[in-house]
Amino acid sequence: MSDRWLLRGAQILTCDPDFADLPRGDVLIEDGVIAALGPDLRVDNCRILELDGKLLMPGFIDTHRHTWQTPLRALGGDWTIMDYLAAVRVKLAPAFQARDLYAANLAGALEALDAGITTLVDYSHCIDSPEHADAALAGLEDAGIRALFSYGYAPGARESSALPTPASRMEEARRLRTTRLSSDDRLVRLGIALTEMQIPWESSRAELLSARELGVPITLHCSAWPVQGPSEIQKMAAEGLLGPDVLFVHCTWSPEEDLKRIADSGGSLSVTPETEMQMGMGFPITGRALRNGVRTTLGCDVVSSNGGDLFTAMRLALQVERAQVNAREGLPRALELKAARVLELVTRDAAEAIGLGRRTGSIRPGKDADLIVLAADALNMTPLNRPRDAVVLQAHAGNVESVMVRGRWVKHRGALLDVDLAAVRRRLLEARDAVLERVGGSATLLSEREELTKHWDTGSGLTPAKDAR
Repeated sequence: MSDRWLLRGAQILTCDPDFADLPRGDVLIEDGVIAALGPDLRVDNCRILELDGKLLMPGFIDTHRHTWQTPLRALGGDWTIMDYLAAVRVKLAPAFQARDLYAANLAGALEALDAGITTLVDYSHCIDSPEHADAALAGLEDAGIRALFSYGYAPGARESSALPTPASRMEEARRLRTTRLSSDDRLVRLGIALTEMQIPWESSRAELLSARELGVPITLHCSAWPVQGPSEIQKMAAEGLLGPDVLFVHCTWSPEEDLKRIADSGGSLSVTPETEMQMGMGFPITGRALRNGVRTTLGCDVVSSNGGDLFTAMRLALQVERAQVNAREGLPRALELKAARVLELVTRDAAEAIGLGRRTGSIRPGKDADLIVLAADALNMTPLNRPRDAVVLQAHAGNVESVMVRGRWVKHRGALLDVDLAAVRRRLLEARDAVLERVGGSATLLSEREELTKHWDTGSGLTPAKDAR
């Protein structure tokens, strides 16, 4: 009986093309899986949760988050991309110890769950040793979130004695794949986050082939600023290395032909609108990607600079796209990108992008019960005239009342469950203090900007080309 739940009387957004939304309906969950969906289900021997006045929908999926940066919250509120690279990637990342990564990933994953994100892609490029990887992974597991732990192949700004070579990092990923993350049925699965492709192409090719050998999803930062020579997408296309297992991030400088290459390969894109606009990467390309047939998703990216909820990301992606179209065309006769379409970017489309489309991303029998309950009776949601539009344009993280991951409540009636929040906060504060102390305090964070050119081609600093807008 404890593994059977009847969620009764909610307004249901299925986000599934084969199942219509229900103004009032029920969902039966058995052993973590959606067993039935419809109005007035008659079920015995189960727990019942009455959801009159509530909105039930699939949990959100954040396809790009550097969860390890949770202790650095808002330190980069006024940082450009070059400030960020100097402070975070060059200065701070080498100062993180394994226990700091555990605290960061635990708190960051709980923050995501609290905001209705049931799945995230953790782009973990702060791994200095096997102990770092194990600790980061444990943080996600202990939080109870569904995650793609994208092991970062990028070396740190300081040489690691534990992982001194690209081959050692690939071997470490293989260790995880053959031990803790050997099964793709676990809540936390293995992925690979590639080093930025301002390294010799032979090294990038080796990383790609390593990820393919492991049989795991691949993600990479792509075309976030102008660099010399062929783009990442062009290099991969030239050797037949594009594919549906690749999730590109940003692509704000990508020309149309690169977006068409992604679409033709079955690959996907994660747009992170808040970071892209702050850091000078160019405008988010949500609309341009969709027009070129690219499966498009959204990510929160870094709480070291911006927010960690997808309500904000959805609204920014939608309204920035509308503003750009309006600026080109004048007063619009119609708005091309619809609010309801944006909701699909963080549910069904996001699940497909990371290989989980058969398991999550919509409400349909047979899928795992990754669900969120929103307070549709809250003032900011009343009256609920157009539910999908209201989720995108009116709702916020405070409306998330309950969250279920694979049939288990991780948040219920406004509170995270089975979590000592005081201990989580204490660990997080200790991690922040320890990391900042190791680098000499926050006043030193931008002191190594001259080191950037040793690690990245920092580009020309020009505005995006006309064909990349």
